Amino acid sequence: MLRTRLFLNLMPFLLILLAVGFYAATLFPGISTDAYLTVAADYRSVRSAQQMELALTRMEEGVLLAMEDNKDLGAAIFEQNRIVFEDNLRQQLDNPKSAKEKDLNVRLRNTYLAVSKAGLNILSLTDPLEQRAAFKLNLEPGLPTVDNLLRQIRELNESAILTTPENVDRITWRVTRSMAIGIAVALIIAAYACYKLARSILEPIRSLTRATHDLGEGKLDQLLPVTSKDELGDLADSFNKMAARLRVYQQSTAEKIVRLHRTLEATIASFPDPIFVLSREGNIDLKNVAATELTRKLGLKDELPPHLKEMARKALAGGENFLPASFKEVVSFRLDGKEKFFLPRVLAMRNEDSTLVGVTVALYDVTRFRLLDDAKTNLVATVSHEIKTPLTSVRMALHLLLEKTLGAITPRQNELLIAARDDSERLLRILNDLLDLTRLEEGNSDLYKENTPPSELIQTVADIMRETVASKKLKLICQVEPDLPAVLVDRQRINHVFTNLVGNAIKYSPPGGAIVMKAARTGEREVEFSVLDEGPGVEEIHQDRIFDRFYRVPGQPKKGAGLGLSIAREIVLTHGGRIGVRNGPKGGSDFYFVLGAADGETAANGD
Repeated sequence: MLRTRLFLNLMPFLLILLAVGFYAATLFPGISTDAYLTVAADYRSVRSAQQMELALTRMEEGVLLAMEDNKDLGAAIFEQNRIVFEDNLRQQLDNPKSAKEKDLNVRLRNTYLAVSKAGLNILSLTDPLEQRAAFKLNLEPGLPTVDNLLRQIRELNESAILTTPENVDRITWRVTRSMAIGIAVALIIAAYACYKLARSILEPIRSLTRATHDLGEGKLDQLLPVTSKDELGDLADSFNKMAARLRVYQQSTAEKIVRLHRTLEATIASFPDPIFVLSREGNIDLKNVAATELTRKLGLKDELPPHLKEMARKALAGGENFLPASFKEVVSFRLDGKEKFFLPRVLAMRNEDSTLVGVTVALYDVTRFRLLDDAKTNLVATVSHEIKTPLTSVRMALHLLLEKTLGAITPRQNELLIAARDDSERLLRILNDLLDLTRLEEGNSDLYKENTPPSELIQTVADIMRETVASKKLKLICQVEPDLPAVLVDRQRINHVFTNLVGNAIKYSPPGGAIVMKAARTGEREVEFSVLDEGPGVEEIHQDRIFDRFYRVPGQPKKGAGLGLSIAREIVLTHGGRIGVRNGPKGGSDFYFVLGAADGETAANGD
């Protein structure tokens, strides 16, 4: 067998190597241990010096940053690198050293203590003039001295590392000469054995290599001769069987790929909406008939419309799907003299190991739905507006009757008139809410935005609602994080959102409970406002729908039209924010909305 042949040819070489290795094993450990300890100690000193040089530079940067009105960040950088410097200084002092390096270590420690003390002193000062004076007088002169001492320590240890091999060479020369003779004899024997072995092994391997290369290029008709009954013969036989199976697999796979490709083309072509399939580079690999017709009518060749191209680019860059949740993401094209509306969806395509291979851009024709939505909105606005006029007359008549200017009324008539007046007021509020909601959805509501500190928004609403909250035997608590950035908002509109959320909290909170209004930072440039109550809370199954128009949680005893939260959502969306609800940590509902911070503005908030 091949294994036996290899073993017998290499046995003399192995015996000589074992003898030489045993000889070296008895002599080298002592030499290598001493050299290792010396080099390791010198290397640790070099590394510690490099780390201290870097830490010293960053400590200086921290002091300079603190002097440039960024005191907290500068102090953090200084303190972090001071710890790094002192850790490496302790390691340097613990290493076994020569007399010269011990002297450098003592000077380094003393000079560094002065520099560190000067840096801490500068960070404790608040006056920029005093900081600069202390920097020039105490810190700036000491930095070059520390840096120079570190450089001397590093160079001294690097020199020691470089001279260590010379000492080891003198000791190992005698051993090397003896080992060279033994290795030369072993190499002569091994060369002869390899020559004999190569003639019987290498030629079959070369044939297998050539056949494998041809097989990789698609030449599946390769056949190796079987010249022996050892492992090489088994390898040649296995190769021939593999090549035969690959020929069969290639034929079946090619047919399957053709069928799949035709099925895919037919499937995509059957969709009535335009579909584009893009490669990882953003090129269109496949599109259906509707997509071809769209690009032709738009005068485009083999590319997407500009707006869709930007969506696809973002999806390819981030690997995230674009799935619009409303008609606000609709894109429109003028085709054949008519306005067509499409809702785009961009879906990332990944292979089995989750690697992004491209994206699919699908355009759903929502022209009919858009027209229906506009008609519904216009109908609601028209009906609400038309009802307001007669309702106003009814309200006026009810008020006149209640004022008894037209004559006396019985107590029972008075009760009925009061009930009718309250219902007409409630109906008027619903109509006003519907009109406001319609204007917000159509984008016709003008916003008068101004930079406003979050604390002012919270305090304004607290002042407005405090009496109402107290009348229900509830407590109103305001919690505002300090140093929140200002937000660019229409105060009147945002106050409406707050009053709606607080009003709901009052409605569902038990007597003696507390309502908490919060403002806190979330993310780098966002502020989250929230209203937390101690009511029954909102089940998760209803949390996604509670902001829909006219939606009421089933079984809710409190009355309402279900429009307040819808209006609040539209106001927040108009400001570019987001709104939601979650269960409180100890029960109750936590309604929140998030607004982006105003650019370049920061407001200091009160408690």
